[in-house]
Amino acid sequence: MPLVPLELLLDASPLPPKVTALLADAAVRIDAYFANRAAGTDGFVPCDHELVYRALQSLRADASVGRRWCEWGSGFGVVAGLAALLGFDACGIEVDGTLVTASRELLAAHALRVEIWPGSFVPDAYAASERLSDLETRTVLSQGDAYGDMERDIDDFDVIYAYPWPTEEEQYCDLFRRHADVGSVLLTFSRTEGVRAYRKVAGPGRRHRCP
Repeated sequence: MPLVPLELLLDASPLPPKVTALLADAAVRIDAYFANRAAGTDGFVPCDHELVYRALQSLRADASVGRRWCEWGSGFGVVAGLAALLGFDACGIEVDGTLVTASRELLAAHALRVEIWPGSFVPDAYAASERLSDLETRTVLSQGDAYGDMERDIDDFDVIYAYPWPTEEEQYCDLFRRHADVGSVLLTFSRTEGVRAYRKVAGPGRRHRCP
């Protein structure tokens, strides 16, 4: 089933105080995290949080977009927290245990009810069917997926957010195309392309690149 692009109308008005407070706190914690890490020891790279927040605002204003929201590779949990502030029922999946702890601490400090689940966001069956390994992708596959513990599957969510590595965007789109429910939305961030949103629609079951 194909993915069709959605137009995102980005609001340039001042950020709400709770958003400003979350982003300021997150920036301090992320700076401290990098200061205490050896260069090149992990794959965590923060996105442009304000830009992604503007994109989430646009989706939240669309009555056709549901509230069940999940972040693939949630890192410090900042985007999941922003989604919660906008009224999404947000959760995140993160494979790095240090980041799971750090994100839970950040979200708790701002009284945000967001569940962060440890594990891979790539279903075990998908990784096996595609014969993917950690040597072929920067997405960690050597840990089991989180969906069993969550008691939810990809098709239970209305919106999935992800920040894929440039060489992995098509893989993320393919995973979403295969497992997400019809009508759900994939929101991605790219340093070069910015934010993009796609909706899964009913149609021919052929593989093709994201629009």
